[in-house]
Amino acid sequence: MINKMRELAPVIMLVIIITFIGGTIFLDWGMNIAGGKERINYAGKVDGKEIPLSYFDQQVTQERQNLGQGNSEIPPNEYRMVPQRVWEREVSRILLQNVLKKMKIGASAEEVFEYIKRNPMPGIDTASIFLTDGVFDTTKYVEFLNNPDNYDYYPWLVNIEQYTREMIIPVQKLENLLTAGAFPSRSEIEHQYFIDNQKVSFEYIQVKSDKFQVDSSEITDQMINEYYKANQDSFKTNEQQVQVYYVKIPKKVTEKDRQIYKQELNDLKQRIKSSELPLAEAFGEEAKFESDDPGSAASGGDLGWFSRGRMVPEFDSVAFSMDTGEISEPVKTQFGYHIILVEDKKEENGEIKVKARHILRKISPTIETLDMLSEKCDSLRNEILKNGLTKAVKGKEGIEFDSTDFFKKGDPLPGIGYLTGAGQFAFSEDKDNVSERLENTDGFYLLSVKRTIDKGTMPLDVVRPRIIKELQVTLKKSDAQKFAKSLLQKSGQESSLVDMLNSMKKTQVIEEGVSEKADQDSSKADLKNDDSVYVYGKIDSTAISSYIPGIGYNSKIATAAASLPEGKISGIIEYRDDFYIVKTIWKNSVDPVVWDSPDVKRIEENLKQQIKQKIYFDWYTSYKEQADIVSNITDLYLD
Repeated sequence: MINKMRELAPVIMLVIIITFIGGTIFLDWGMNIAGGKERINYAGKVDGKEIPLSYFDQQVTQERQNLGQGNSEIPPNEYRMVPQRVWEREVSRILLQNVLKKMKIGASAEEVFEYIKRNPMPGIDTASIFLTDGVFDTTKYVEFLNNPDNYDYYPWLVNIEQYTREMIIPVQKLENLLTAGAFPSRSEIEHQYFIDNQKVSFEYIQVKSDKFQVDSSEITDQMINEYYKANQDSFKTNEQQVQVYYVKIPKKVTEKDRQIYKQELNDLKQRIKSSELPLAEAFGEEAKFESDDPGSAASGGDLGWFSRGRMVPEFDSVAFSMDTGEISEPVKTQFGYHIILVEDKKEENGEIKVKARHILRKISPTIETLDMLSEKCDSLRNEILKNGLTKAVKGKEGIEFDSTDFFKKGDPLPGIGYLTGAGQFAFSEDKDNVSERLENTDGFYLLSVKRTIDKGTMPLDVVRPRIIKELQVTLKKSDAQKFAKSLLQKSGQESSLVDMLNSMKKTQVIEEGVSEKADQDSSKADLKNDDSVYVYGKIDSTAISSYIPGIGYNSKIATAAASLPEGKISGIIEYRDDFYIVKTIWKNSVDPVVWDSPDVKRIEENLKQQIKQKIYFDWYTSYKEQADIVSNITDLYLD
C-alpha cells in the first residue's frame, strides 16, 4: 500500500491545490519584474499582511504548469491571466481567514474526519488500493483514514486535514450563517414553475440594428460635444493610459519554407517505404512522432473510414484516386502538407469508402526565415533611431505601420494582443524613442510611445472615436425601430407574419427604387438587400426558458409570445439592440402548482442556491471593498 500511495501523492497534492480550494463559492484555488524600479519583495498586501513574492510566484508557476498539462494548445493570454487569478484567490483566502478568526469559527476533529470521509478527492476513487472488484470501496478508504501511521508517513494527508479544519468547514459554516434566511417566496417559485412549464409556438420578425447604415455627416460636432458633457463619468480613468505607434514585420512563410517542408515529407515517405516494418505499422510509428495533427498523431495518423466529401477537397481528391497500399506525394491543403497512406477501400450502399492514415506537417516560418526577419527588424530599429520613425518606414515593403488605441498597464495591446515586453516599454519611467525588438506568434514589433494620458477624465479628442461609435449605434437603433414600426403598420392580425412579408414583396412596397414615402417609413435600411435587414423565424413548441436558436435562453421574446393571446401580434419589442414583432400561434395551459411535487421541490432548491450565492457574493464584495488591499501584480507580471 505504501508504494501505491507514494505514487498517488503528486496527484493528490494537485487535487488539494485545485479541487479542494475550489470547494466553496469563492475558494477556487517565470516572472518578469519591471525594469528600472526598486525590486519588490512581496506580491501585495491585504489589510497589512504581506504576501511573499517567492510564495506567490510558486503559485503562479504551478498553475501555469497545470495549464500546460493538457494536449490542446494554450493561448498566450491564458498564461498572462494566471497572476491576476492567483492574486484574487490569495486576497479571498486572507480576507476569509481574517473573518473566521474574528468570528471564532472553527471545526472539530470529528467534523474534519466526517468531511474527508464523505468527500473523497477526485482520483482517490479510482486508486487501485481503494477498489474492490473495480468499484471504490468506502471501507478500505475509511480504514486508511483511521490509521494514525498514515498521517505521520504522508504529509499530504496532514495538509488535507489542516486545510479542511482551517478553511473548508469554517467557510461552509460562514456561508450557512450569512445565508440562513435564503428562502424563495411562493410567488418566485410560482413564476419559475410557470417559465419551466409554459410551452409556446410563435413566429417572429427580427429587425437587425447593425444592418442599417449611418451617414457619418449625420454625427455633428454638437452631438459629440453634448454626448461628452452628458457622460463625463464614463470617460474617467483611474490609471495612466498609453497609445503607441507600432511597426510590425509579419512572420510570413516563404516559398523556400514550403519547399523545405515538402522535402521533409518526401524524405519521410522514403524512410517509411524502406523500413523493415509492415507499411501501415511503419507509417503509424512515424506519424506518432512526426505528425502535427493532434487529433490523429497518437493513433498513428489513423483517420478511419470516410466517404467522399468528408475531407477538404485537395485531400479528398488524392485519397480517392490512390490504390490500396500506396503513399501519396506531399499534398497541400489549408492545414499544411500531408502524405497519405490508403490502407483499404470498400463499397458500402453504393458508395466508395477509403480507410487511410496521414502525416501532417503544418507550414510555419523556418528558423532561417525567422532569423532573417529578426535581423530586418533590428536593422529597421537602427534606421528609426537615426532618421526617425516616419522617414524610416516610408516606402518599406513587408511591414505594417499603425498605432493602437489607448490601453492600461497589464492590458493586451489593442489590435495586437499580448506582446511580451510591450507594457514594460510603454509604462517605463525612462521611455526610449523606440523599443527593442519584441515578438509574438504573429510577427516582430517595434514600438514608440505616441501619447500618454494620466488618470482623470480623458480628453475629448481621445474619446471622440468611441463617442462616434456610440452615436452610430443609437442612430442605427432609431432607424431599425422606425423600420419595425413600418412593418407593424402593414401587418394584419388575421394573417401570418410570413404571409405579410410575402405580400409586401409582391406589392413592391419594399424594393429597389422604393418610393419616398416608403423610404421615410423604413428609414435608411439597405432596401436593396432587405433580407439582411430583417429575419423571419418560426418556433415550434418550446418552453420559455429553453434555448431558441438566434435568440437565446430565457428570452424576452419567448416571454412576450407566452403573454399574448393565440393569434395576436405584439407591439415592437426591443431585445439586445434589435427590434422584434411576435405573433403567438399556440400555447399550452399550465397546471396549478402542486407544492409537494418533486418538480416544485427542485425549483425551490435551485432558487434557494441562487439566492444564497447572491447573498454571499454581495457580502464578500462589500467586505472586500472595505479592506486595505495593495497589489503589485501589474508591475511584477506586466507582460
